[in-house]
Amino acid sequence: MNYLMSRVQQEYGFTDYQTRLIRFTLTAILYDVSKVLIFSVYFYLTGKLVDFLFAVVPLILLRTRTGGMHMQKYWSCLLFSFLYLMAAINLLPNIINVHPLMIYLILLFCAVIDYCIGPTSLKKNPSACKDFIKKSKIQAFQVVFWIAVLFFIFPKNQYLIVSFWTVVLHTLQLSITKLLREVKYYEKLA
Repeated sequence: MNYLMSRVQQEYGFTDYQTRLIRFTLTAILYDVSKVLIFSVYFYLTGKLVDFLFAVVPLILLRTRTGGMHMQKYWSCLLFSFLYLMAAINLLPNIINVHPLMIYLILLFCAVIDYCIGPTSLKKNPSACKDFIKKSKIQAFQVVFWIAVLFFIFPKNQYLIVSFWTVVLHTLQLSITKLLREVKYYEKLA
């Protein structure tokens, strides 16, 4: 990677900062692709590949719009993501039976919370453009809204309950992220 980055820097005249951004972006993409591949293989072998897809699609759509918890190391991120997916796919749908009317109310609540909180992250981001933030909030709301619409059209679809739990877990971790961010902020003031 160092050789590749030095070649790119020399060839295109990038600054050290630009080279570090490229390295960070490539690393992040490789890490995320590797996690998706690992999870895809695992859920394929356990016969839950379709469930995995119904969990990972809303998860990616929501995470790219509203952010959430970020782990410092690859292995902790892999473990957290695995536990998250296991909870949405295997644990919560099997231990908690939610009435369809409650699902709509919970999804509405999650959409509002995602809209109010997101986008957020534990990392300090450069001040984002207000238009970008508003667009992200609306898109996150739309993702949850479309899951509710799909649930209304296909109320007996066993896979949509996985999407429901993915939204609930995303909203929960987004709320925790916001809370941790505020605690960090007030600790700095004290």
